[in-house]
Amino acid sequence: MNTVASSQDFEDWPDWPLRDTRYMSYASTATEDSEASLLSISRFQPPPSPTTSISPTVSDKGKSSPPVDVVRVNLSPSVTISFVRKTRLFRMQYSYIDIVKELNGTLKHLVLGGSNGSHSTFLHDFTGTRLPIPHLEYPRLSEDTPHRVSFLDEQTVQTANTSFSTQLAYTFDHWDDCVRFQELLLSSKLVFIAGLAEAKSKGRGEECISQNLRLLRGRHERLTLLFFANSQRKERKRYVSVPLNCIDKIDVPKKTSKPVLLYLRPNFEILAEMKVLHFHFLDDDERKRFGEIISHYIER
Repeated sequence: MNTVASSQDFEDWPDWPLRDTRYMSYASTATEDSEASLLSISRFQPPPSPTTSISPTVSDKGKSSPPVDVVRVNLSPSVTISFVRKTRLFRMQYSYIDIVKELNGTLKHLVLGGSNGSHSTFLHDFTGTRLPIPHLEYPRLSEDTPHRVSFLDEQTVQTANTSFSTQLAYTFDHWDDCVRFQELLLSSKLVFIAGLAEAKSKGRGEECISQNLRLLRGRHERLTLLFFANSQRKERKRYVSVPLNCIDKIDVPKKTSKPVLLYLRPNFEILAEMKVLHFHFLDDDERKRFGEIISHYIER
């Protein structure tokens, strides 16, 4: 099995956590999987939450268009988007985000509105691109950590009658809004997140420095670890996912200076390469909590 898979490869996997499961609610859309991979997937299923409103279809004004599903995230009070165009930095504030997808679950675009200023509705287009992984730019330590999410690739954006390509960053006023945004894009519940000082693997060496480790619950209560491998290897920097049912055992040393060790089952090529993951956490309480969560899962 190749370590880099196409979106079709993910659709073929029977239990991939982020597959399209369009008509399932949070109660039935949880995730853990028998696959480990580098994420490159084109479909998603935003799970409803109590603070989002769902409209069944939306159409472009003045013309017929295929029906789409819309999930609105009302923000408290706003999100600030920032981007660079022609060397100039722009910042705009909006009070809601509409997550728009086609009926088959493919992400179409994000629409931002309810601005405090005079600027018009802002459209962030993902047509023809892979499912974007919301990238947290700062390792999470506390509520004071900036809630800034960006995307690793450029996308097309449109405001008024102007369309151009750029990399967008979303800065949320509150962590809860940032969490809901991640969950809707990833079609999963964020169970755990902690800042990592460093992650290494026995087989591949350095995996990442100063990143976040996320634990996601998707369909059928299945759990998957997600972290960004930003090492200096020749291969492109990307996200790595490790389903919890591919972890054989965990070792949590008593000394805080020692890394948490995850011994991986060689079920797939990427796991066979990594063999053992070493996680150095920024916060000792989070290190202990992570150990408890994984130990409970393995022992049950």
